[in-house]
Amino acid sequence: MVPHQLIFGMTLLGTKIKMKTKGFTLIELILYIAIITIVMSALIPFAWNIIEGSAKSSVEQEVSSQARYVSERIKYEIRNATSINTPAPGASGSVLILNTSPSTIIDLNSSKVRISDDGGPLTNLNSNETEVSGLNFTSYESSDGKTKHIQFSFTVDDNYTGSRQEYDAPAITIESSAELRSN
Repeated sequence: MVPHQLIFGMTLLGTKIKMKTKGFTLIELILYIAIITIVMSALIPFAWNIIEGSAKSSVEQEVSSQARYVSERIKYEIRNATSINTPAPGASGSVLILNTSPSTIIDLNSSKVRISDDGGPLTNLNSNETEVSGLNFTSYESSDGKTKHIQFSFTVDDNYTGSRQEYDAPAITIESSAELRSN
């Protein structure tokens, strides 16, 4: 029997030989790096597309929600008015003055739809991230003057001026109408 049982990292245990190995071989290391490279080259563009899609979706939701909010607020104010001062029946205009107590004014100034709440100062209805253009009110009144109907339209777009596509949403054009309830 050999007095030393450890010969070059091998332990002799009867007829069984047990190798003590640590680390990777060069081929294993190259194979692992190749697999990781292939997986990462597939995952990184996929993750980037998800991030860009999320940003675009957020911008589109902002434009859509602002268009819906401005439209619903204008309809609310028209329905609760007692009469209309402008525009005249059959005419169009970009300023709407409603007789409530006190008068309510809705207009467009510097891409912001503004409203006076209960005769107070004009406040913006749309956010700074959006801009509104083409606000137009058209008055339709029945020949006997009992039915007063206001049609309005406007376009809402994002306020982004850069070149990145994911922050640019398509414009939304709203056309709706409301009738005074007091008639």
